[in-house]
Amino acid sequence: MAVCDRVREHREAKGWSLRKLAHKSKVSASLISQIETGKVDPSLSTLRKIALALDVPLFYFVLENPSEATKIVRKSDRRTVAFPESGLVYQIFHSNQGKKMGIHLGTLQKGGMTSNEPMPHQGEECLIVVEGRMKVQVGKEILWLESGDSLYFDSSVPHQLMNEDEQDCKFYLIITPPKF
Repeated sequence: MAVCDRVREHREAKGWSLRKLAHKSKVSASLISQIETGKVDPSLSTLRKIALALDVPLFYFVLENPSEATKIVRKSDRRTVAFPESGLVYQIFHSNQGKKMGIHLGTLQKGGMTSNEPMPHQGEECLIVVEGRMKVQVGKEILWLESGDSLYFDSSVPHQLMNEDEQDCKFYLIITPPKF
């Protein structure tokens, strides 16, 4: 099922109009309409706002089969989810709504960021930087993580990951519940 179909399916299941979803997500009704008709591919920030409003995991919209239970994921079978506008790519190791955590290998390209502004969601996250450096804003606090550093935080505090360095930043993201 495509992103456009999943957004429309969840909106309709809640009995919401385009305007109601627009109001709750702070995304224009016309943009949501274009997303639902497949005319526009949403940015990561836009999709995150819609997912938060609909109370579904972000990656539910982009995974091939979000209800699939996975125990072993072979390297050759890893799924990749890319957000070119944001400079962010995730390799999915494990992510399933029915489980308690998701595990991903992220690449934040030079100048990339997870969202245009710090955003909250339910749960907890742990970041482990493998290569490069990352700037993380959690609430009003700005933190710099380098290779080998880790950060654990409550995701209900608005947060944002950014790469202001010249090289890509690779990091593990362990998140609970698996919103991604």
